[in-house]
Amino acid sequence: MSTELTRVSCNVVFTEVGKQTGYLGVTHSDNRHAYGLIPVPIVCIANGYGPTVLVTAGNHGDEHEGIIIARHLINTIEPLAVRGRIIVIPALNYPAVLEDSRVSPLDNGNMNRAYPGSASGTPTFAIAHYVETVLLPMCDAALDLHSGGKVSEFLPCTFLVKSGTPEFLAAKVAAIDAFGAPTTTVVSATADGRSLSAAADRQGVLNIATELAGGGTVSLDALRIGTQGTLRWLAHVGVLNDVDVPAPEPSRYIQTRDRSDFAVAPMDGLFEPRVRLGDVVETGQLAGLIHPIDDPARASMEVYFNASGTVICRRVPARTRRGDYVFHIGECVDKETLLATSTRS
Repeated sequence: MSTELTRVSCNVVFTEVGKQTGYLGVTHSDNRHAYGLIPVPIVCIANGYGPTVLVTAGNHGDEHEGIIIARHLINTIEPLAVRGRIIVIPALNYPAVLEDSRVSPLDNGNMNRAYPGSASGTPTFAIAHYVETVLLPMCDAALDLHSGGKVSEFLPCTFLVKSGTPEFLAAKVAAIDAFGAPTTTVVSATADGRSLSAAADRQGVLNIATELAGGGTVSLDALRIGTQGTLRWLAHVGVLNDVDVPAPEPSRYIQTRDRSDFAVAPMDGLFEPRVRLGDVVETGQLAGLIHPIDDPARASMEVYFNASGTVICRRVPARTRRGDYVFHIGECVDKETLLATSTRS
């Protein structure tokens, strides 16, 4: 655990009752601003005794659904409906959000690969350090709203990092069920320790995330799933009074296994897909064709799936380079098996 003191300021007083709107002040000096301040928006809605929860969006700046959902929370939830505190950061990597970019234009920082961060680091790492060392330690639960951004499109789903003790995992699964997305993607071997989810695990904070469509646009279905799910999740963790949304449907759990679940482009070119999101595929099945664009006489190359499973994510741009993923699949698993295979960590 870092012993550095954060250099990020905050003009919201977390102990006050009511709805406060402010910002995290991240100092930054560059060619444009000798004494610059990056104002990352933050809202705290607090009322009396209860849990503290963190809702984040804009972890990647081109993922729009979560930002809109966070805005709806800010605009519609009033303190009288709250028991405890809801902290909302609708544009976590604010410089990236302003540029509609996955990573920050200031330091090329990928916020979800920046934890535990560094107080003395560049803006992305300073923000990550503040979240892990200041915000998460005061929280009981956290929700990180992602979508696929401009490059990827997911089946709208919740995203579960399979980690921790059996009791901790069971609590995550209960939160997933309360959220009620039609699909849940479960990761363990492919999880990254530099993510916000991993940071929450390190702090013992009950955390789930989402992948709500994407493609650089805004999906109405994903917005509905995400908005209703977030309200149910807030009620489930005990910070929001009863909410007027439909009851959740059972979620289908799809577990990623290893890197063989990715179909990868073997060369540069234009990708022609042969399957769709949600399709069930078999090992050796044709995923699509890569058509070279630099040499008309050069043959196209076929891309095959290395494993069987359900397509949970696809690359959106047709223009691909060698090493780009084109599809991501996973294996359906029932909830009881998922919980039974939990191990202590």
